[in-house]
Amino acid sequence: MHPDVASLLAVQEDDVAIHELETRLGALRPRLEALARERAKALTALEQSTQAAESEERRRADVAARVTQHKALHEKHQSALNNITSMREATAATAQLEQTKRMIDEDERELAAIGQRLQEARRIVDERQQQADELAREQTEAQSTLAAQQQEIETQLGQARETRQSRAAKVPRSLLSQYERIRSRKRVHAVFPLNGQSCGNCDTVIPLQRRAAMTGSSRTEVCEECGVMLYATD
Repeated sequence: MHPDVASLLAVQEDDVAIHELETRLGALRPRLEALARERAKALTALEQSTQAAESEERRRADVAARVTQHKALHEKHQSALNNITSMREATAATAQLEQTKRMIDEDERELAAIGQRLQEARRIVDERQQQADELAREQTEAQSTLAAQQQEIETQLGQARETRQSRAAKVPRSLLSQYERIRSRKRVHAVFPLNGQSCGNCDTVIPLQRRAAMTGSSRTEVCEECGVMLYATD
């Protein structure tokens, strides 16, 4: 094998290693994004349940204030009834007492219902808070692990790129340019050996004249079928 071709194959080995490292690095990002989405979902659920509990708290305060007002009104009517002497006024006062008593009863029933809903809302808040806290702990550990993996891969990637740059300097410019042009078409491997009379990638037969031109030289040929670079082995 011609030394120039050997140097080119060494560059391809580096590019394959870099591609694998970049693939591993790219696979970490969706995992980090998934953690972020899961965390956001948990916090949204917690916020919604907290708002629901606060709404019930405000409703309970409003109804409790209304109960206080109605009780004060009921006492006022009761006091007025105690000082009434005529039957007509007594009948009117009694009706007012009964009305305020019904209002108080309705308010207290509503207050009891709100109390039950509020208790359930608080339970849900506590439950979702615990879930969010547990998720935060788990994600802190997961993010730490992923960050360590990311740092390790980035270090390896930097070293691989330096090695690749050093080896690429040993390849003739025209040969390297052809390789990089072919590899830019989203190919992991761009250079293949002849397999007897055929392309080592797609098994298409290469004409004898072109095969002879590659033998014993650094010349490469492009497969007309699949577009890869071909070289002759010893």
